Amino acid sequence: MKRRKDLGYFIGDDHAVLGLPLRVTVSLIIGAVALSAILSYILNPCLFPERLIVTVNPMVTTISDDEATNASFLVHVNDTKGHPITGARVIIKGLGGGCCGFTDNKGSANLVLQVHLDPGILEGYLSLTIDAACHEPFEQLDIIKIVRTI
Repeated sequence: MKRRKDLGYFIGDDHAVLGLPLRVTVSLIIGAVALSAILSYILNPCLFPERLIVTVNPMVTTISDDEATNASFLVHVNDTKGHPITGARVIIKGLGGGCCGFTDNKGSANLVLQVHLDPGILEGYLSLTIDAACHEPFEQLDIIKIVRTI
């Protein structure tokens, strides 16, 4: 190798010039993989969502007249380890109505829904949907039974 005295560095290293495009290509590939990993984590922070354990009280509600009646439901949402889920969205719908709420720090949501059974109909059903971050959505059709007493 020759040394130029006026610039203070070596010239004539052909391997560095030929290896530069390869280094840039490898750096771009590594950067693209890292960027895609970061974006996938930001867009979906939970790679393995957990299941929800849900209890509803009462599961059977009786009404006595043909008028719309307010029915109250207490929904508890826990993870599979028994820890309460805070901020889960709870939706009860059916019989021409619906209501929505969020669980508190104890994993409970108290929802009030105005239920109505048409004349001649003695029973009806309500469906429950729960969405919580990093958990599988819970949906159960006809989980709550509404019965008219005669």
